[in-house]
Amino acid sequence: MSDDLFERRQAERRYALNFLDYEVISDTGAVLGRGLARTLNVSKTGLRLETSQFFEPGQQLRITLGLDNDLVQINGRVINSQPETDDLCTSGVMFLEFDEADRCTYQKHFDALINAVKQ
Repeated sequence: MSDDLFERRQAERRYALNFLDYEVISDTGAVLGRGLARTLNVSKTGLRLETSQFFEPGQQLRITLGLDNDLVQINGRVINSQPETDDLCTSGVMFLEFDEADRCTYQKHFDALINAVKQ
């Protein structure tokens, strides 16, 4: 992965810019808010997104990610969040749940991204 002593991510990341829609989900499953963001990088187990909203670690999100002509819905948990500028914040999100069709679609796009970088 990385020789950086402070690197805690275990999955290989690939830089990818995709727009996404997110819903902030309460512990009871209610939608507390929604917004738009973009991915900065993706892995098999999570992604880093950029948005104008700061998320508390542990916050649950329902993400709809556009991959070419496919939409994939993912439930995830915010692992970390940090302000980058006065207007932008980045957050690491760990995937919690996919349905099987969305998992296969995401994996296909992730594998294609890895193969494109290797060439």
